[in-house]
Amino acid sequence: MKTITMLAAALAVAGFAAFAQDAEDPFADTVEMRHGLMLQMATDLGTVGAMAKGEVAYDAAVASKAAANIAAVASVISMAQWPEGSQYGAAADSYALPAIWATPDDFLTKIADLNTAAATFQVAAATDVDALKTGMGALGGACSACHKAYRQPEE
Repeated sequence: MKTITMLAAALAVAGFAAFAQDAEDPFADTVEMRHGLMLQMATDLGTVGAMAKGEVAYDAAVASKAAANIAAVASVISMAQWPEGSQYGAAADSYALPAIWATPDDFLTKIADLNTAAATFQVAAATDVDALKTGMGALGGACSACHKAYRQPEE
């Protein structure tokens, strides 16, 4: 019985700590969600990147699925995932630069460019390895343009 009481107390403390952390950083969930979106995209880019480099054999079905995932993630990215105040240095684990809110039209243009590149890549990835490689260049350019302007480099 003593063990159950101790376990319940430990869980209560852990739950309170998580609640307190969210109360201290109102953007914790938003930043974690952004990271999840980017991690999904990075994982799928790794899959097709390995094919483009010849590290694994090109597989149209696998490439198509990865490209569809990339397009799906790109399609949900919006200003809603970057609320003002969730920038680097103000929100834990955020790498978003204040330039996002200073130039929101450009940020939205870069999101639109990512969507265009991802949709084009989705078609290319299903075609053959050469088309996949070409499509990855445009997709990488769209990712890089946004990251260079609006993401704090990791130290």
